Amino acid sequence: MKRFPYFASFILILLTACSAIPALAPATPTPTSTSTSTPTSIPLPTETPTLMPTSTPDITATVAAQATETSGEILAELSPLLKDSDIPYNDGHLAWKQVKPMEVTLSGPGADYVEIDRDLTAGNFILKSDVTWEASGIILCGVIFRSEPDFGTGKQYQLVYLRLSGLPAWEIDFFNFGRFKNSPTKTQFSNAIDQSNGATNQLLLVAQDDQFTVYINRARQGRFFDYSKQSMDGNIAFQAQQDSGNGSCQFENSWLWVLK
Repeated sequence: MKRFPYFASFILILLTACSAIPALAPATPTPTSTSTSTPTSIPLPTETPTLMPTSTPDITATVAAQATETSGEILAELSPLLKDSDIPYNDGHLAWKQVKPMEVTLSGPGADYVEIDRDLTAGNFILKSDVTWEASGIILCGVIFRSEPDFGTGKQYQLVYLRLSGLPAWEIDFFNFGRFKNSPTKTQFSNAIDQSNGATNQLLLVAQDDQFTVYINRARQGRFFDYSKQSMDGNIAFQAQQDSGNGSCQFENSWLWVLK
């Protein structure tokens, strides 16, 4: 029985306390939650494969390498001929190398030439060429060197050799205004020359100051001197001369090695 009055007394006390508490302000409505859109993912840029750079050929280096290789071949060609001489071929350098055959063709009496390079002049040099002759009669094939620009009338030297049965001959002559002046070598006869029609003979000329050394088919013909010093530098051409018929001189595998 005592439990109830205690409980009733607690309720009365609670109600009295509650009536003394000021009224609470109306509750502020809780804002309706708005669903937030999930952010759209921005696609990453497509990965582009990086191309490896293409190497650019070094043209200058390639040309230099080819020139070095050619120079080595020429030195190997010269060494058996000149190693025991006083010709300073090891100190030279390649100035010109023939790319395609050059030919001088004649019909009837006359002479003609083909220049190797208008912009190239040389005084001290070694010149090599493989010369093939075809002719119905007598023909001369050879080289014009240390020439003034006008090959017709300028001062010049000529190395020529002759296709005439029973007369294998060659010589170096000096000309001016188209006229013969003198011959440092005089006429030289040599059985090293192959006179047969269509034959190829290799000429190698060394011009060094006032000295000329000639090789025909790798056989040394001797050293000759020209103390006149009439022309020490000039242009170079291949030539042919004949008196009649049809003929030609073709020049191949030629190069010019300039001496210091």
